[in-house]
Amino acid sequence: LEACLILEEASLNTATSARHTLALAQARRSRAVGLVTDAVHIHRARFLFQRQFSPRGIRVQPLAVRGLVRHYWRRRRYLGLGKIALREGGAWLKVLGWLALRRP
Repeated sequence: LEACLILEEASLNTATSARHTLALAQARRSRAVGLVTDAVHIHRARFLFQRQFSPRGIRVQPLAVRGLVRHYWRRRRYLGLGKIALREGGAWLKVLGWLALRRP
């Protein structure tokens, strides 16, 4: 299984990760990729990855890993949960703002 995994670590955000991962997938002539990330992040990540991959004929299969919210909640790390919610919400606003400005 390890031979099938691509770990992209050069990016600082999800949009850049999608571009870098696309180059890695194209170099391997992949027709489909699995996108592994936390369930909190999977919807936005899938949206950004599909924007890069779909026009090139590469299918994105989201593979959500559950547990981050439960982990923080059980350990009473409410500030951490708040940061996650704010970060993901802010990232969605950034994506939506970008889309609004790019449309004719």
